[in-house]
Amino acid sequence: MKKKESKDDIENLNPYEVDKLSKIPAWLVIIFIKYWAAAAAVFFMTIGGLDIGVDLTTEGDINYNLNISFMIIVLIALAMAILFNYAIKQVVIMMYSRRRNTFRYNIINFRGFSAFLCYLVYMFVVSVILYFFVNFLSYKGWVLNVFGKTEGYGIEPFTYGFCFIIVDGIFVSIKDLGIMIYQRIKYKKQMSDNTPIIVGKGA
Repeated sequence: MKKKESKDDIENLNPYEVDKLSKIPAWLVIIFIKYWAAAAAVFFMTIGGLDIGVDLTTEGDINYNLNISFMIIVLIALAMAILFNYAIKQVVIMMYSRRRNTFRYNIINFRGFSAFLCYLVYMFVVSVILYFFVNFLSYKGWVLNVFGKTEGYGIEPFTYGFCFIIVDGIFVSIKDLGIMIYQRIKYKKQMSDNTPIIVGKGA
């Protein structure tokens, strides 16, 4: 005779656990989709042939190069802000459960247009860091030349995506650490405020 399921077992049942993909750790899935988003943003905004009115392969004076660099950074930041706010964040929210807090893998978890603006600022800062860092790696020859050997140096999608995972992981860890410290301070303050006053016998 089959054992009757308890009420707690039914409440804790995850309907998605029947899928074999649910056995994959959430952090691994999130890292993969973040990597894909960063690489896709670089590819479609630069290498993929997007016509933005300038020739990204033409070398010019320092002002020209700075303008091109700024344009690339803005385009990549915009693409990543859209992908992360309207796609990846939604996936992370859907993966959330009482047993796995996937929110801690996101830098921003609130909704609304303000979340997109925050993502845009965040991605701009990250894109500035990664643009110069990946260019440095390219200058040293430490990139994955999937699209063939190119003259000079520049950013490359797969290396960019890998570097993004590292930089984003650092920022997310700082955010999670700050939240943990804040919650501990708040908890200790609540405990001290609720501490009963014990009156001695001689009082």
